[in-house]
Amino acid sequence: MPDDANKTNSPALNARILLFETDEGLAEILKHLLRNQSCRVLECASRKELAEVFASRDWDAAICDQQFADAMLPLANAALVPVILIAGYDEIGDARKAVAEQRAFAWLSKPVPSQQALKCLQEAVQWHASQPRPATMAPPVEASQSECHYGLMVGESAPMQELYRQIDRVSESEMTVLILGESGTGKELVAKAIHAASGRANRPFVPVNCASLSENLLESELFGHVKGAFTGAVRNKDGLFVAADGGTLFLDEIGSVPLSTQLALLRALQEHEVRPVGAVQSIPVNVRVVAATNENLDQLLAAGRLRQDLYYRLSAFTLRIPPLRERAGDLPLLANAFLKRLSPDGGTTLQLAEDARMALARHDWPGNVRELIHALERGATLCENGTIRLADLPPEFHSAPTPARAEAEPLGAPRIVPPAGHSLTLKAYLKQCEQQYIQQVLEEQGDDKEKAAKILGVSVATLYRKLT
Repeated sequence: MPDDANKTNSPALNARILLFETDEGLAEILKHLLRNQSCRVLECASRKELAEVFASRDWDAAICDQQFADAMLPLANAALVPVILIAGYDEIGDARKAVAEQRAFAWLSKPVPSQQALKCLQEAVQWHASQPRPATMAPPVEASQSECHYGLMVGESAPMQELYRQIDRVSESEMTVLILGESGTGKELVAKAIHAASGRANRPFVPVNCASLSENLLESELFGHVKGAFTGAVRNKDGLFVAADGGTLFLDEIGSVPLSTQLALLRALQEHEVRPVGAVQSIPVNVRVVAATNENLDQLLAAGRLRQDLYYRLSAFTLRIPPLRERAGDLPLLANAFLKRLSPDGGTTLQLAEDARMALARHDWPGNVRELIHALERGATLCENGTIRLADLPPEFHSAPTPARAEAEPLGAPRIVPPAGHSLTLKAYLKQCEQQYIQQVLEEQGDDKEKAAKILGVSVATLYRKLT
């Protein structure tokens, strides 16, 4: 399929698609095609896991190799999920028969034409949306709930959608990744998501907090040591690079690594081998490194605390996690997800009282998602009758709001003020809402258009275009 075949004037599908195709080349092409349409794609790798994967969420459509139709179609038919079969030359008869019997929605022959695939998928998604849901099926996801992306992350705001797209892209490569984010934003969760979406998902994920270890201990932990290398080294010990062989090594707080260890780390990244402390021979390792920090790397470089060559090696692909204040729309989703986890097994789900919702909405979240979790944990411990009130939240939530935020809406409520009268068309009203929100974000960011564009989830060029 040529690259320009991916282009289409149709609106993005924005659908959940299950893909079961063992031809790796075709699967990669289909994933790329679907993600360009803002689809969330999950690939199933075997018949054994198909039932579990299929039941994991409400799919809008499925794409399946004809050779696995016998496993996919019964599940899909029961859930009213349309299936598009991908058939080789000698499988076309079987695929055509499945469609004729209304067990499959459509079939496509290999090689798959991009435009035909998109048109077929769009029709399948529209058909699925029009079908009544049987009483035995789970209800659709409510607006106050959210999909757990990669089984780990919650959030549907524009900055998070962009983060998911970047995770999808980099997970398919072997590039070293540098994750930047404030304390409490979930840097280790992003590292786990990259690992889970990569070809190394079935191999170890090994995290280490570099700030928690002294210089001598860190080098031994990372690279291992041989017996007698230093006082207390009574036996040989493998390091974390060896422990993570075939998988992913997550180096949190990378800015805390001493300069002497940075050189050894750089050598390990470049040569794909490590030398244990006190050893003569190096050990080959196959490890993907994901690093993270909440420090300002420009300042570390200027102060000479971070080697420039190591920085360039680590930052081959940089991901920035938005702080919670930049994705306030995700606050109700996160709160509901955490309240559900904190609810007693078999008991009623915890809820927030209106005063607690107002307090959470007014807060600036310097501690980000971690602070939200701790606040809700305290509330869950102190509350009565399953309802968390303002009095149950930590003391910092009890103070009066600052003037700039005194009129904050309840958690999750819209801030757009509707126009007076009803003289505007819907298109004009939505345009007005967009302009109002853009101006609000610009004012909050001191007219810094780069920061505002990041919050809005658009490029700076797009922001300038929308301002004209």
